Amino acid sequence: METILNKLNERQKLAVQDTDGPMLIVAGAGSGKTRAITYKIAYIVANKIAKPSEITAVTFTNKATSEMKNRIREILCNELRVCSEAELRSLTVSTFHGFCSKVLRENYQKAGLPRDFLIYDSDDQRDLVSSILDTLKIDKKITSPKDMVSLFSCIKNGMFDLRPGTETSRIYEEYQKELKKANAVDFGDLLILALKVFVEHKEVLEYYQDRAKYFFVDEYQDTNRIQYKLVKMISMKHRNICVVGDEDQSIYKWRGADIKNILDFEKDFKDAKIIKLEQNYRSTSNIIGASSSLISKNTQRKAKTLFTDNHKGEKITVASLVNDIRESEYIVEKIKKECRSGVSYKDIAIFYRINAQSRLIEEQLRKSRIPYKIIGGTRFYDRKEIRDIVAYLKLCVSPDDSVSLQRVINIPSRGIGKTTVDKIFDLASEESASMFTVMKDKELLSKILNKSTISKIVPFVELVDKIREQNLNGSGCLSVSKFIIDATGYIDYLKERDGFEADERVDNISELLSAMAEFEERSEDKGVSAFLESISLLGDSDQEEGSDDGVKLMTLHSAKGLEFPIVFIQGVEYGLLPYVSYGDSGSNDLEEERRLLYVGMTRSMQKLYISWSRSRRIFGGIRSRAVSEFLDEIDEGFIDAYTDEDVYFNTSQDVSGFVRHKTYSIPDSTRKINYENGFDYSRTDELNSSVGLKVRHSMYGEGIIRSIEGKGEKAKVTVQFRNYGVKKLIWGYANLTVYDRNA
Repeated sequence: METILNKLNERQKLAVQDTDGPMLIVAGAGSGKTRAITYKIAYIVANKIAKPSEITAVTFTNKATSEMKNRIREILCNELRVCSEAELRSLTVSTFHGFCSKVLRENYQKAGLPRDFLIYDSDDQRDLVSSILDTLKIDKKITSPKDMVSLFSCIKNGMFDLRPGTETSRIYEEYQKELKKANAVDFGDLLILALKVFVEHKEVLEYYQDRAKYFFVDEYQDTNRIQYKLVKMISMKHRNICVVGDEDQSIYKWRGADIKNILDFEKDFKDAKIIKLEQNYRSTSNIIGASSSLISKNTQRKAKTLFTDNHKGEKITVASLVNDIRESEYIVEKIKKECRSGVSYKDIAIFYRINAQSRLIEEQLRKSRIPYKIIGGTRFYDRKEIRDIVAYLKLCVSPDDSVSLQRVINIPSRGIGKTTVDKIFDLASEESASMFTVMKDKELLSKILNKSTISKIVPFVELVDKIREQNLNGSGCLSVSKFIIDATGYIDYLKERDGFEADERVDNISELLSAMAEFEERSEDKGVSAFLESISLLGDSDQEEGSDDGVKLMTLHSAKGLEFPIVFIQGVEYGLLPYVSYGDSGSNDLEEERRLLYVGMTRSMQKLYISWSRSRRIFGGIRSRAVSEFLDEIDEGFIDAYTDEDVYFNTSQDVSGFVRHKTYSIPDSTRKINYENGFDYSRTDELNSSVGLKVRHSMYGEGIIRSIEGKGEKAKVTVQFRNYGVKKLIWGYANLTVYDRNA
């Protein structure tokens, strides 16, 4: 074990070798947290402090789970040779949802679930909510199924309570009823029901506490309140809990993540040891210095100082461009230049705050014939033909799954139209039964359908029963799927319907069958339920689309956990970062938005480019933009700034319609970005030039003008004040005065 420990720095060694009691490892960006947690697990097993069966580790993505398992296996089975792969199988390494799914599978009766319950992913949830909205005659343009699903997730994560008697509560009640009828649960239910089992059945809790004599939680800053409660309950018996995380990378508040969980760890475990990993192995010292100077402005954090032994590297480039088109052109020009010097496309990533920002950069990349890959794009299991076969598989496990039934009842075409389906759905609701139960009852069907229509439904019911019989006979998922494809004539259906596109769709079906074959090779349970569970637990970060050798495009949220030699972050301006959605009177949590930029910056290993546009096309019109205050918070010693304003207009002339920053100074080739300007802003004819100006109000104090609507004295001015948030004021009555820090 000593030779293995030599691969760790002193702080990592301390974290690994101290095995008793609660511990918080505060792991700064790029500090080797995965190495610390995997070596600690290996150290415990190698020194016989605990058996593999007494160790549980949970994290958030299947990718992280797989990486952790492989590293532990490599250390214990190959390097140290102290453990066989068979012995290591009793070690639990899982996602939170995977862990809770296992608890519920093993205790389904205590959870009030059927043995073969289904897990609905986000698409299943949206389909179900969409059907409910149709039944309740609710306009989907006003009440979006996607928004409802997000809202239900927030409710189940404990972010807020559901008010009874409201339209939302009606939809939610119907949603839960339909889930129960389909013998299904969603991701939120997995956590809630597992917690319920632990609370109500102490013997179950004790069993899992002993399975977690040593309990590890990765990415602890991303846990929500339900996960926090699960962690506390499981660890309370033995108290050998080790959580690893970085509050500076807490960027999922919108999903329910609660930064207090990591900030207050010492309050929950008063004897906890705190170990900080501060040596960064990823980035140059200039990138570390720039990102550290930014994040130091946050107050919700544990003080730490990142450092690196890596070379100094180039300063980060901050570019101000005349508009969003020019910004995308600038990024592509820089990519071409980097690639001419020997950099590969796959080593370059472009980050943005929202998905809509990718359109222009995609156009420029295509125009320049540069291959690219969108991370978080259309996933394999989201493709229509794949979802069709998966829907049939779900029906063979639970024919009461109305969402899957509605998807494939007329695929391939059987002459069963939407009107017929709606009638069956309404009848099922009246009878408090599933659609499939109603469809099997010809006498009941005759109340709403004629004989001709019923004759089309009977063959479909018989088909589902035949598929179910295959599953009940113990056939593996591969065999059942082949039966479905043959029995439905699905390949012929694709060829008849899709013409030239059919070949690609057929290849996807072939790939699905290959995935099933691989699943059966590596899994003890080869059945349909097990396969469905494995694909239901896949997260957005586990599936990707596009060219592996291309430039990577993704949102800043998707970038977490990744690293690239060269990174571009576009659109770092007010409204995008920090983000303000259309119609909002305020902005998102400013500290979380700052953390989001910090995460993006610390993904870069060698070079970092940050850009913003002085104007951008929004809702069809061109709007002036203000540089993000975050760029003003980065120590100027780490910045090499560039602006193209001299190229596009003479700075001595009026530049109404663009954000003008005549404060770029160029001492030692470094330009400092700030907000002050030299105009007389008491004149309303220069109003349009004032976006981004720092001002003072007699009541609200210091602030920054963010946007202006209208002209003259009646213009509405949106100002973000330091201590009072965002306020909308009338220009003629606001009495704003210029705030000059240097005065």
